[in-house]
Amino acid sequence: MSTIARTTAALAVLTLAAPALAESWTPTWMASPQAVWSDTTVFGTGLPESIAGATIRQPLTLSFPADRLRLVLSNVHGTRPLPVDAVTLARSAGGADIDAPETVLFGGKPGTVIAPGAQVVSDPVVFAAAAGTRIAATLTYGLGATAEDFHWDARETSYLIDADRPAAAVLDEIPARITLSTILSDRSARQVVIAMGDSITDGNGAPMDAMVRWPDFLARALADEGIAVVNAGISGGRLLSDGMGRSVLARLERDALAVPGADTLVLLIGTNDIAWPGTPFSPEEAPMSLSRLQAGLLQVAARIHAQGMHLILGTVPPFAGALPETPMEATYWSPEKETLRRELNDWLRRADFHDGLVDFDNLLSAPGDDMRLNPAHDSGDHLHPGAEGNRAMARAVAETVMKRLEE
Repeated sequence: MSTIARTTAALAVLTLAAPALAESWTPTWMASPQAVWSDTTVFGTGLPESIAGATIRQPLTLSFPADRLRLVLSNVHGTRPLPVDAVTLARSAGGADIDAPETVLFGGKPGTVIAPGAQVVSDPVVFAAAAGTRIAATLTYGLGATAEDFHWDARETSYLIDADRPAAAVLDEIPARITLSTILSDRSARQVVIAMGDSITDGNGAPMDAMVRWPDFLARALADEGIAVVNAGISGGRLLSDGMGRSVLARLERDALAVPGADTLVLLIGTNDIAWPGTPFSPEEAPMSLSRLQAGLLQVAARIHAQGMHLILGTVPPFAGALPETPMEATYWSPEKETLRRELNDWLRRADFHDGLVDFDNLLSAPGDDMRLNPAHDSGDHLHPGAEGNRAMARAVAETVMKRLEE
């Protein structure tokens, strides 16, 4: 072939490939990965004893409409290859039941092997769906599969089933996510908002399968505005140190900066940084300091703004009396920790390094006792808001997001 002919052929290939390369994808659901822990004396993982050869169905709700969907599967905490033999996507029919499953392919093939520390993205699946549509992804694992990567506090039931069929027999219920970390829509969004934080954002305190975490309410409030909302909360999460997942500073790249189309990070963090030292979770840890929290939040802001994104912060809600009748009750809160919480919140209210502040402290505090959650917003453990508290939080965040967009 002549040089001219080879050049013409190469240009033709590039021209044909350009539309696919130019496609943009919007996150419509997320569950941030965590490493599966081996010590289950405090918290069990909720996972089956083995996933080798298992079929697991995971129902979920899309926050943003789509004509086509792509699945992101994670083995980022894995130390060995993770074989996934088959994946399907379908509309949820309630519980473990589905309608008309569609095969999900990876490079044109029905299965994939996810390398240690990696994620894989599926081929697009034609799947027209409105915001709020209930769907289910079903993964069948290879015989050598080991669970090393999951999301612990899903607030939604997944199912170990006997086979990937619409009305499968349920072998076990699973309160965690596994392998499935993101779903992408082919629709463009006006904005992509990522809610990041600890168990308050992850939804601990919200009833299972009710979709009443504050990011759930926020997604429903903003969907008609063309804004996609995804939840990157991790229960036990901290700003500066790893807890039940990587710290915010350690996972900021993967769970915020690298998310397709991300425009705004809404971050509520600090409760566990303040509360965990001296508790059974971290008995030898030195007390947290205001200067360390300030440095960490300033670093988050610097990295978010360098990416061209906006940062909305939340003040830390009150937690006096938290976790009654548990081993944490005596040490999780103290007057010294309360003083630090107030100092941090006062600093946030005066600060100008963020692009908006949602004062969850004032919003959720009990009338006449601002060290404690308002009973109307309390899930009952005096730490996590219940459904009405989450609704109020989402309303305040939505107002802040829309105000910034209108400026």
